[in-house]
Amino acid sequence: MKDFAGVSISSLVKKYGSPIYIYDLDSMVGAVQSLKTAFEGQVEIHYATKANSHPLILKAFLKEKIGVDTVSWGEAEEALNVGFKPKDIIFSGVAKTSVELTQAIRKQIKQINVESPQELIRIGEIAKKLKKKAQVAFRMNPNVNPNTHPYITTGFRENKFGMDTTFLPELRGILRKYAKHLDLKGVTLHVGSQLRDLSGILDAIQKTIPVFLDLKHSGFHMETFDIGGGIGIPYDGSEPMDLKLYATQVVDLLKPLGCRILTEPGRILVGPYGILVGEIQYIKASPYKNFAILDTGMHHLMRPALYQAFHRMEKVGVVVSDDKVLYDIVGPICESSDVIGRDRYLPILEQGDLIAIRDAGAYGFSMASFYNAHALPKEIIISSKKATTLKKPHLPDSWL
Repeated sequence: MKDFAGVSISSLVKKYGSPIYIYDLDSMVGAVQSLKTAFEGQVEIHYATKANSHPLILKAFLKEKIGVDTVSWGEAEEALNVGFKPKDIIFSGVAKTSVELTQAIRKQIKQINVESPQELIRIGEIAKKLKKKAQVAFRMNPNVNPNTHPYITTGFRENKFGMDTTFLPELRGILRKYAKHLDLKGVTLHVGSQLRDLSGILDAIQKTIPVFLDLKHSGFHMETFDIGGGIGIPYDGSEPMDLKLYATQVVDLLKPLGCRILTEPGRILVGPYGILVGEIQYIKASPYKNFAILDTGMHHLMRPALYQAFHRMEKVGVVVSDDKVLYDIVGPICESSDVIGRDRYLPILEQGDLIAIRDAGAYGFSMASFYNAHALPKEIIISSKKATTLKKPHLPDSWL
């Protein structure tokens, strides 16, 4: 691998140092446009900013006239700072604080996805105090166990997210109590992340439709049905999901409701279009293992340590031999879990070589930390074969 998004990787490392994230902005915008085409204007897209909230990515998506889904007020502020309007913002998350909800209600954002009766009471009290009416949707837990890693399932009864139908009587009572300050707009669901099988999502939608209809027949002005996000990407390099098939099946299920359909994609819009590049500091060969030790690791890309996630890796530059060696690719952190890839056959590696870790555009920098007091990697944006970076690392205000 020599180039990414038409630019020499080695030249970027020479200019900006290592490790670095490199993003292909044009392809990210292309992914948004492809999803819009698949939905044919029948679904409102809200990008899940937790995947990657780099300001230049958000600005590019703003130009595509989509909204955002946020899971903290910090993410909402990042979106507002680049030009998104309150009407573009969905606020999700299981532990919204009073301070966050006050901001969301004061700004009159599009929709607050409610996770519990206590949260609905809190929203009602704040809206009453502010003399506002908050637009809310109930996040339902349809008890669907999708085929994904257990740490990223969110719609199963064992998960902390959402509410099952046993909550509905209490929720109705709260809505009646705060009738002047709560406006129930619809229902929402999200069954998990990195989903490569549509059956879990479709099953969850079918299980939630009766809830939508029950609330509508109870007199609430139900307008929206939010199907969440979670569509996965092929980290192994296989074929991506058929977005047109996904869009058609979702729309066919929900069109009879006569409601607006919302979705919250993240990974599929940015994941394949980013790489993390690190430099080999040492090659260490023992009788048991060959280790390639990089200047980047779990503090910059947590997914392999957290989820045992697989990322393809390639040596950057010219490969002079077809010979391959079995390596564990590891990082500098003082944790045995700091392994980016186990048992990888790669061309013969040497100290100073660069390794490109693919499909790192989602949940890479956004999950990075200062652990062991290592600096964060720079983020390089490539558009039209031109590289741009921010003078400071992109950090949410809450980090500072």
